[in-house]
Amino acid sequence: MKIWIKGHRKIVMIITPIVILCSVLIYMVISKNMNKIESEKMSFATLSKMKRSDIQLFGDKNQYVLAPSNAYLAIGKKYAATNERKLAEISNRDKTKLQIKGEYWNLILYDLENDGLPERKLDLFQIVRNYNKTSIPINLVGFYYYNGVSYYRVRIEDFSGEGPTFKDVFLNIESEKIEEFPEGTKFSQDSDVFNVTYATNLSEVIRSMGYYHPSNEISQTFANDKNPDANMNLYTLYPDIEAKMVKEEWKLYIRSDKVTAEEAFETLLHWFAPKGQDILLVYGFNDDFSVSDTQIHNSQEAKAWLEEHPKLLEEIMGEGTTDKSEDK
Repeated sequence: MKIWIKGHRKIVMIITPIVILCSVLIYMVISKNMNKIESEKMSFATLSKMKRSDIQLFGDKNQYVLAPSNAYLAIGKKYAATNERKLAEISNRDKTKLQIKGEYWNLILYDLENDGLPERKLDLFQIVRNYNKTSIPINLVGFYYYNGVSYYRVRIEDFSGEGPTFKDVFLNIESEKIEEFPEGTKFSQDSDVFNVTYATNLSEVIRSMGYYHPSNEISQTFANDKNPDANMNLYTLYPDIEAKMVKEEWKLYIRSDKVTAEEAFETLLHWFAPKGQDILLVYGFNDDFSVSDTQIHNSQEAKAWLEEHPKLLEEIMGEGTTDKSEDK
């Protein structure tokens, strides 16, 4: 055999690369077909981003935003955030299947400060992988702010140990990198725009009218079958939004960098008052959150009421810190 190879060295030198090349090509074809079969068998859950055209700004400072009801929309100080994703429906994910072929998850940011709401796309799988190569994003929480910087809170799952662990991290919107914060760091949130309103029973009153205001939004309660009350100043001031709010279940957002907590309180007092009436009738809360007999007419009275009820003030202002605990 050695003598034959020696005598046919040129033939062997020509045939050997051809055989190797053919083997590689066959492997690639088989591997591609296997991946195609696996992809065809795999089912995916998809979510489309909210359309830019559905986000409508109004007010003299574009301080208000109107948008269709959507659990995946957040309105922050500078950006509206939505997301698009395609995730494999698998029961047992591990560190060998952190991002399956075909999967994606993008945080979509629409710039509220510029005409046309320019779009920016953040690849969450890549950003989380840059922070921790064995982690993936599993949930989006919302906007948080620290020292004038905007962050988006993201819950991630880490597969580096024997079992998965969970952790909330903060994505810097501008640098597109995840940053660490000491436990107990105090953040501000968009919901802070309603802090003054919590001195009173305003939330209970507008709930009886068919509305509520979680975070920095105003939406329907869906607590009963009848339409929310339309007899209020809001629809006199902005008649074009009545049909969307009452019949189409759109939401109204207040941008917390354009409106102070004091302005928001007095705005809601006027908006929700019956048409032609100056302010809504609301009363201050006692420390135990029972309703007092004292009517609150404006933000100055609400702030004075809070100062007189420190326990109430502590309850209202005691949120917004980081939670560094990890869940197994």
